Amino acid sequence: MGWKKSEMDRRSKRKELSQKGYTQLLQGSRLATARTKNTSVHVKHCFEIARAIKHRTAGEAVEFLNNVLKIDSDRPDIRKKATAVPYRLGSGNKKRKRSGPSMVGHRKGGIGPGRYPVKASKIMIKLIESCMENARHQYEDIDPEDMVITHCAAHRGEIKRGWIPRARGRASPSNHYRVNIEIFLEDFSVSEEDDYEDEF
Repeated sequence: MGWKKSEMDRRSKRKELSQKGYTQLLQGSRLATARTKNTSVHVKHCFEIARAIKHRTAGEAVEFLNNVLKIDSDRPDIRKKATAVPYRLGSGNKKRKRSGPSMVGHRKGGIGPGRYPVKASKIMIKLIESCMENARHQYEDIDPEDMVITHCAAHRGEIKRGWIPRARGRASPSNHYRVNIEIFLEDFSVSEEDDYEDEF
C-alpha cells in the first residue's frame, strides 16, 4: 500500500514537490545560464546526458549529442557511426533477466552499458544553444563554444495527473512525469590569460 501524505515524513514530502529556481548558486566569473521547466522527456535520459557532457566545452557537448542523433538516420553506414551515452544509474542486471528495464546492453568503445536517447539529446542541444546565445548577449568578447559546462542537472518537475477509466466505476492513475533541466556555462579564458601575464 502507498503512503498517505499525512503519514509521510518531511523528507518524503519534499521529494514530492517540484524543483523551483536554480539548484546551484549563481557564482562564477563570466557565467551564462539557461534552464527549461516541465519538459516532456524521461528524467533518467536527461540525467545520464547531463553526467556525460559535464566538464566539456559547449562545442564538444553539441558535437557529442549530434553523434548520438546519428542512430536516428535512415542510412545504415551513418547509424554505425553513432555514439552511445553511458548509462550508469541502475543499469545492473539485478533481477538476473536477459532483457527488460533492469538490463542495459553494452556498447562499442569500452563504455559499458549505454543507449541512444534521441528525444532527450535534441532537447539538450536546444538548451545548450540557448545558453550560448545568452552568453553572446551578455558578453561581447566571448566565444561561447569554448565555454565550459560547469553545472548541468536534471530534476523531476511537476507531475501531470491523469486517470484511466476501468470496469465497475474504478479508475487507475496514469501520471505523466516531466523534467526540469538547468545548465551553466563558464568562461575561463580570461583568468588563464591573466595568470600567463603574471608569470612575466
